[in-house]
Amino acid sequence: MADSPLDCDPLEGGPLEGGCQCGAVRYRVSAAASEIYHCHCSLCRKLHGAVFATWAVVPRGGLEVIEGEGALATFASSPGVRRRFCGGCGCHLFCEIDSDPNFDWFTPGTLDGGAHPGHGSEREQHIFVGSKAHWWEIRDGLKQYEGYPPAYGGAQ
Repeated sequence: MADSPLDCDPLEGGPLEGGCQCGAVRYRVSAAASEIYHCHCSLCRKLHGAVFATWAVVPRGGLEVIEGEGALATFASSPGVRRRFCGGCGCHLFCEIDSDPNFDWFTPGTLDGGAHPGHGSEREQHIFVGSKAHWWEIRDGLKQYEGYPPAYGGAQ
């Protein structure tokens, strides 16, 4: 298993594919997710219209858009952070973070057939729980961090 976000295991069974709801954008993932983050920050909650957004992280180059690059729209949600989504159906697909140039972030809920993104259960965690919706109770037993996780400079 990977020891840091930079180390990813290859995907068993080969690459996975996913895409947006309308089919205009398609992508392929060739590396197992090194981390899965259930982000409770107010930006993710607002942009996804949900109590948290789930992100998978793979090494840069482990994700490629195979159809519809021109259909992607971009929203700069904060300095150095760009959210990419289908301009047709609005499906959130990717996040580019300038301070994290070695990784590609994608929404694993958009993988075809509900495919597992390849991470081990110990690599899944809740982040920015200090900003979570006050009425939402996290009961899954996963690690929780008030802000960024330790891999990104947050407190243990």
